[in-house]
Amino acid sequence: MTILQKITIAILLMTLLQIELMAKTENYLRKTRLIENSLSLKFKYPVKKVHHFTIKTKGVIKHIYDIKNSSLPKTTNISKFKYNGVKTFRIAQYSKKVIRVVIETTTPMKGNFKITGRKVIISLGKKSQKSKSKKRSHKKNSHNKSRYKKSSNKKSSNKRRYKTIILDAGHGGRDIGASSKYVREKDLTLSMTLKLKRILQRMGYTVLLTRSRDKFMNLKQRTDYAYYSNASLFVSIHANAEPKRKTPGVKYEGMEVFYLGLANSNRIGKHRVHYRGKAVYTRRAYHKMLSPWKFRESKKLAYCVHRNILSHVRKRYSLNDKGIKRQDFWVLLATKIPSILVETGYLTHKNEGIKLRNVTYQTRLMEGVAKGINQYYGL
Repeated sequence: MTILQKITIAILLMTLLQIELMAKTENYLRKTRLIENSLSLKFKYPVKKVHHFTIKTKGVIKHIYDIKNSSLPKTTNISKFKYNGVKTFRIAQYSKKVIRVVIETTTPMKGNFKITGRKVIISLGKKSQKSKSKKRSHKKNSHNKSRYKKSSNKKSSNKRRYKTIILDAGHGGRDIGASSKYVREKDLTLSMTLKLKRILQRMGYTVLLTRSRDKFMNLKQRTDYAYYSNASLFVSIHANAEPKRKTPGVKYEGMEVFYLGLANSNRIGKHRVHYRGKAVYTRRAYHKMLSPWKFRESKKLAYCVHRNILSHVRKRYSLNDKGIKRQDFWVLLATKIPSILVETGYLTHKNEGIKLRNVTYQTRLMEGVAKGINQYYGL
């Protein structure tokens, strides 16, 4: 073997190692489910190692599972799960590369688990006979009730099929976005996004956030989170700024809403989407991202939100309308669900900048967005 061949093999091995390490550090938890007598955790990539141990306290045994080289989305929560003999389910990012699952039990549990590719399945043991008999009696008593409830439940479930919404606060961390003498875009967008989250939750929606604090996330991390979640809408919140070279006759003031447009876009080619010049995601993902359904629903969402922001805000404040526009922003392209980007106003404009820093005005804007989402769902 020549020296050149050895060097080539060494470079290939290093590249493969880098790819493997990258996959491990970005191995997000995608889905959690309670299936019969086990807890199922599904990840983006195959899981290699899980460490299990127990801690015994008075009347409670804590089964702890440390899943190596994994990342936890901020909004993932398993405390809602209920199982006979289990006091609580908890999950957290224990360290930079370890997710910790804690199951507190009041009855004996072996703590068995298995790794099958991308899934970690934790056995919870058999349910007691007591709970089974309760189930049988409950079934008999509720049989007639369920017949009556079926028709009404169908109507409400149809209206709430698309209940989970991802909110994206633009920029963050070292990326401050636009800025003026008084405010930075990353701070404004986070403030407004958290307000919108609370408004939507009060309405009954489930809300996920790409960031809930001043944290840097690149564009692909944001869309990865959106793509692999089970959400059904993506709304990105931003604020604008006038350019250094102004175009004569253009008014740098007002709100505008964007949805996906691909005119003159260099982000797509050969049935793949391109991020920073490289093809990413699969061809199957490409077709989902550019489906006619997504274009149609994104347009509908944009019109609903735009209309409601204007009508709601103008009841108390003046607001210039810059319209509905199309653009190939990455956060609009690399999702498989209806997606819009809301430019709430120009923070560099003297009067609008003052309004955007006002908490009441921010709330009014976000109430308009929430009303638009409601209208989109026909609620």
